[in-house]
Amino acid sequence: MEPPFQRPETVVRAVFATATIVFGGLGLLLREGRLLVAAGVFGTIWTAWDVIWDRVIGPFGSWTFQTLTEGTGGPPANVRPTLDDTIRLLESHLEHGATRHVQVQAALRLEEIYRTIRKDPARAHGVLERIRERYPDAPELRKRAAIEDREA
Repeated sequence: MEPPFQRPETVVRAVFATATIVFGGLGLLLREGRLLVAAGVFGTIWTAWDVIWDRVIGPFGSWTFQTLTEGTGGPPANVRPTLDDTIRLLESHLEHGATRHVQVQAALRLEEIYRTIRKDPARAHGVLERIRERYPDAPELRKRAAIEDREA
């Protein structure tokens, strides 16, 4: 069990409670209205503090502490795209009118994926032929053709 007055909300409650009791007792003993008003103000602040602590400060502090020390919980999101996601993205670049550079680069990446990972040389060749029909003068495609000649 924690020793008393170890937590901030307990210290603040104790200060407001002590002030309420002291000012209330002095106000009754001395028959002084201003001290009774002060006791009422401290009592109101004491109640407001309890509500604000229990509903706002405490939960927010716990959440902040947990987030900073343990993270938000659960495993990290898997944001790495799969090979199928990559193929779909590259094919959409070829089909939906991206810029010339993007289309040529997408075709080169797709050709490489089909040739090396999917082991589908016919599809790889088809991707290159399709982009060569659109952009026969693309220097990137000439470099790829030189590589194909060396491999053959």
